[in-house]
Amino acid sequence: MTDLENIQRLTERFKRPLPNKETYQKRLAEEIELILKLKFVDYFLKITDIIDLTQDITHMTRGSAGSSLVCYLLGITDVDPVKWNIPVARFLNPLRDDLPDVDIDFEHWRQLEVMERIFKKWPGRTARISNYVKYQPKSAKREAAKRLGAKGRLPRNFKYEDYNIDIKEAKRIEQKLLGKKRCISKHCGGIIMFDRLLPKSLISADNQILLDKYEVEDLEHLKVDILANRGLSQLLEIDPTKNLSDYPETDKATEELLCRGDVLGVTQGESPAMRRLFRAIKPKSVLDCVFATAMIRPVALSGRQKATMFHNWTKENLQDCIVFEDDAIEIISDIIGIDMYEADMYRRAFAKKNDEKILQFVERLGNHPKKDHAVQTLMSLSGFGLCRAHAVNLGRLIWALAYQKAHNPTKFWEACLKHCEGSYRNWVYQIEAHRHGIETESGWWHRGFVPKCQVKSQYLDYVEFAGVIANGRVFKSNKGKYITFVTLGIAPGSYIDVTIHKPFSHRDGDIVMGRGKVKHLNNSDYVDCQDAELYSFQQWSKIIK
Repeated sequence: MTDLENIQRLTERFKRPLPNKETYQKRLAEEIELILKLKFVDYFLKITDIIDLTQDITHMTRGSAGSSLVCYLLGITDVDPVKWNIPVARFLNPLRDDLPDVDIDFEHWRQLEVMERIFKKWPGRTARISNYVKYQPKSAKREAAKRLGAKGRLPRNFKYEDYNIDIKEAKRIEQKLLGKKRCISKHCGGIIMFDRLLPKSLISADNQILLDKYEVEDLEHLKVDILANRGLSQLLEIDPTKNLSDYPETDKATEELLCRGDVLGVTQGESPAMRRLFRAIKPKSVLDCVFATAMIRPVALSGRQKATMFHNWTKENLQDCIVFEDDAIEIISDIIGIDMYEADMYRRAFAKKNDEKILQFVERLGNHPKKDHAVQTLMSLSGFGLCRAHAVNLGRLIWALAYQKAHNPTKFWEACLKHCEGSYRNWVYQIEAHRHGIETESGWWHRGFVPKCQVKSQYLDYVEFAGVIANGRVFKSNKGKYITFVTLGIAPGSYIDVTIHKPFSHRDGDIVMGRGKVKHLNNSDYVDCQDAELYSFQQWSKIIK
């Protein structure tokens, strides 16, 4: 086909009109030139076929697909990359030879339905991708113990000595197993799409291909991720008539709710870190939600840098920080005077720790006055980063859920109970819904809150505290020291954050009691303590008698 015919094939599938502005016209011309050069026309049309096949089901495109104006015009995403100032290089790059990634979120309970529609539409040409589960330190230790005679269910922190196991032999088996294939499972949403019939020898009875995502990418086959999103399910349960783009970008009630950190039940935006960050930055719009998402979700900042920046929060601290992956592209482009496409290749080199490419970048910097700072900043790009397009979609979802919580709390909590599976324990959601007049399942909360759970002042700013565990996480610092963050409920709707300066097995109990110092940081209070005690409900009932 000629370039003109391919352009026509694309443009006749557009679901949105191209805005009559020079910025959009130049961006579209740039993207179409790239798509033709990279021979991606059929790829975009195949994704559009999936969107057309599921047009009665609301979707949300996550990841870098939101960087593309063509994706926006085709209806693959509803993120306008020109409006949000997102560079196309993060999605399409003539210097890369791999297919761009398109991840499509659907309501979690409709994910399998979408897959079945795809399999039915293209029988024999589509299949679910496999996921190779490999032995990690804990699973290798368990397998070694079982091979050497351990029977039954092994506790989380079991010791070989407790089972009369030869420690030296167990360690040898552990090392041998690490990184080896343990089993094959289904990828969470990856679908492979062929132009011809798939080889039957690679397909299982339930239409799963025995290739993982890396093998699919190496073989340059078309892959699309059909993903499940509980936040989207929750939002559409409340109001199925609104899309993310229909919500106002500013709203006083939503602003006030976020500023006080009242985000329990807001799927993907309710973590203790999110609650504290919202109180710190005082969000006033959906744009602030997008920023908060990039700060707390996995981003191009190491854990220490992110924590330091959060604890010393000022807007000035952001000036030299990489918040989005796209920022790194712009920094690299500016500092050595190259286009965004070449800059993205260096961004990828830092993210994947490609030493040869990094050294090349350092050499090109020469004696630039910001050389040391730039290299140090970019070295933090290892691991998973959050591109601006992904943050826009996730931030808008959080804003929309917060809007519904502020304006429609009863329906919000009904939808939360039905769809939300957050990091908090189940009792938190049950009590919060019960407080809003919703009938909930039976549990200890129906008898009233646990007696003697409270924060009791002692002297100065020291307090004694006791509360029911709502949430917890153990964090290991760069220096190897462990800190445990727990959120405790002390009454219906009342929670405190506690920092314990040691590894603390919060999953093994129900109630934490301790003594510590109250600290105030970035509009949030927390209790800082060196140690605490853990109790089950049964043990606690004996103590308070």
